[in-house]
Amino acid sequence: MTRRAQHGAAVVMAMLVVAVTATLVAGVFWRQNVVARQAENELSYAQAKWLIRGAIDWAGIILREDARTSSVDHFGEPWAVPLADTHLNQDDGRDPVYLAGEIRDEQAKFNLRNLAGPAGVNAREVAVLRRLLALVGAREGLADPVAERVRTAVPGEGGRKQTTLGLASIDDLLGLDDLSAGVVERLRPFVTVLPQATPVNANTASAEVLAARFENLALADARRLVASRDRAFFKDRTDVLSRITELKLQASDAEIAVATRFFGVIGTVNYRRARLQAHALLRRDSGRVEALWLREAV
Repeated sequence: MTRRAQHGAAVVMAMLVVAVTATLVAGVFWRQNVVARQAENELSYAQAKWLIRGAIDWAGIILREDARTSSVDHFGEPWAVPLADTHLNQDDGRDPVYLAGEIRDEQAKFNLRNLAGPAGVNAREVAVLRRLLALVGAREGLADPVAERVRTAVPGEGGRKQTTLGLASIDDLLGLDDLSAGVVERLRPFVTVLPQATPVNANTASAEVLAARFENLALADARRLVASRDRAFFKDRTDVLSRITELKLQASDAEIAVATRFFGVIGTVNYRRARLQAHALLRRDSGRVEALWLREAV
């Protein structure tokens, strides 16, 4: 091999060594960059979690203050005003934080927990669910298997243990025969699952829920009742029953109320690369607000 050929081979070898070294170094930097981004994302997510929990605590303060000043819950109160996407830390030189959310009255809906108790299925409440199913365009006969599902999810008489998994949300009904995802979505705006039986808050319930709650109340009349309520909220249960005199409505304290104990809170936080949405259920008793559960979704 000539000296020129040897020199050329040496140059090629040197270039290969440089290329391999550069590739290895680039790989190291890339892996370091990935690790750094993962750490940054985890930190952002952790901070977003604390922010969302702080927002839920703030919702509890609003509800406690509301209970201190009023014994009636209606849409004209501060808790019912949603928070639009808001920049929380303007002009402080730090990464921007955006928060949006709202407080919802869970007793504005029909509570599936009403369908059964320690003594078994409540036939009157099953009839309410039948009417609600008809109003949303679903088969009324679905009320019976739903009631049975609720019955098996709660303790029975004499401390009988539940025989199936607990019922946490309407989505847990999807395993029932003939109860399609479409029916669940149609029911979702009108149905909730709470830890105990509750009356419907007539000040916040939809016309569909009120029409289902009251026997022989047509949907058109329920809309008249809602229109009357929106002009002037119901002050007590008697006011609800007598607002439109020709309707001759009847309901017990266990069926209709004008105040609420259970509220849902939905919040969304955007911080750096993290976007976190959470849904919490709050229970308010005697000025005390307790978070019963918190579910997060990235």
